Amino acid sequence: MKKKYLIRFASVVAILAVGVLGMTYLGSTEKHSNKKDPQPNVRLVETIDLTFGDHLLEVEGNGIIQSQNSLNYISEATGKVLFAKNNLKDGTQAKKGEILVKIDSREVNNNLISLRSDFLNTVAGILPELKVEESNIYKKWYSYFEKIKINEPLPDLPEVETNQEQIKLSSRNLFKKYYDVKNQEITLSKYEITSPFDGFISGVGVIENSFVSKGQHLFTVVDAANVEIAIPLLVEDFKMIDFSKSPRVKIFTEKFPNEIMYGRIIRKETKIDRNSQSINTYVTFTNTNLKPSFLPGNYVSVAIEGEQLKNVAVVPRYLIDDDNGIYTLENGKLNKRKVELVAFQSDKAIIRGKELKENSTLVSTVLQKPLIGMEIKSIKDQQDDLNKEVAESSAKNSDSSSLNL
Repeated sequence: MKKKYLIRFASVVAILAVGVLGMTYLGSTEKHSNKKDPQPNVRLVETIDLTFGDHLLEVEGNGIIQSQNSLNYISEATGKVLFAKNNLKDGTQAKKGEILVKIDSREVNNNLISLRSDFLNTVAGILPELKVEESNIYKKWYSYFEKIKINEPLPDLPEVETNQEQIKLSSRNLFKKYYDVKNQEITLSKYEITSPFDGFISGVGVIENSFVSKGQHLFTVVDAANVEIAIPLLVEDFKMIDFSKSPRVKIFTEKFPNEIMYGRIIRKETKIDRNSQSINTYVTFTNTNLKPSFLPGNYVSVAIEGEQLKNVAVVPRYLIDDDNGIYTLENGKLNKRKVELVAFQSDKAIIRGKELKENSTLVSTVLQKPLIGMEIKSIKDQQDDLNKEVAESSAKNSDSSSLNL
């Protein structure tokens, strides 16, 4: 029994001894492995170099293209439509001076001829008296009598020189009959409508042989080539434009940015819209070839040539925080500098270096938790270092191969 007990006791002691030795060995190896100094955590970031120079500012805006010339035609006559170009359908082209609508005017024309005939008889009736009493006045009115054509508009009346002449003319109602004729000529002109400029017809259509009445809307003539855009600009943008130099305006669409037209500012409002706090500026241009992107009704963007800015830098807009600060890389650490914000231009910010100098390194990576003084390194520098190591390694391998040879 004692012998068995001693064996068990010896076994336990041996196991414990082995365990202690094992722990001691592992502890020594762990201490050995911890002897390496920990490497600092350096954050890699994208960077850009800051440069200053002159920059031509562009003030951006947008608006809807509208025709400069657009006329609604309301019928001033009543009657049967004898002619209507293409039945006045939408898109019908109209040339300047071209007849678009003719309304039956036979009755009005007959009344006009009757009035002209009555006026002609009145002039003829005073000629014998004038011939006897005033030979000079007679010659004047006889010459006028010869100019009157029954189917043509009346010429202007000769100048009345004396009171006696005026009495004779008034006693025959010559002035009243003259203006009755002129009024009837105006009425007759309303039965034929011509296009005032080159354009296109917009309307519901009027069919030939249909009946129109006075006050009825017939159509609209739209000039699609000569157009303008109302651009609302904020006061700060408005101040950046030199209107005395007639600044050039670039016009384009977001969908087709390569299709560009150029215009000019023709007028500007002198009041601020109380809701948007903006001022409307009007840009005009000519779309001679009627490009679809620049037809009336389309929404377009514009870039107005602004003032020339001196000693400024253009950086991505998102780099500027709410305090007009910008993050920089200085001596391997993150820093923050104040800048003077001059203007925004699309996704760019135009700044002056309040605390920045030429060739300062800006951090373009958006940092979630930026801490001033944290260690950072430019990805560009990291890549340069890696390329340098690869080059040095290649050079060493090349030298070793030469020695072996």
